[in-house]
Amino acid sequence: MLSARDHRDRPPEEGAAAVLQGFAVDKTFLSSLKGILLETELVFGIILVSVFAYDAFKIYRTEMAPRTTQDDQQ
Repeated sequence: MLSARDHRDRPPEEGAAAVLQGFAVDKTFLSSLKGILLETELVFGIILVSVFAYDAFKIYRTEMAPRTTQDDQQ
């Protein structure tokens, strides 16, 4: 069995496995209360940002964009 010292003394791994090693999904945390709250907060944040972006675009189109009238088209 490897101890913490053996783990530190090993040379670093190469490739995609070494890059993704620090980003493992902790299923125990995600199923805990804090994990569920974090997931809910992220989803709510994404929805909120999407609504703000849509609203800003709608305001830009109605109030800021140049309007064309029939006189301009002729």
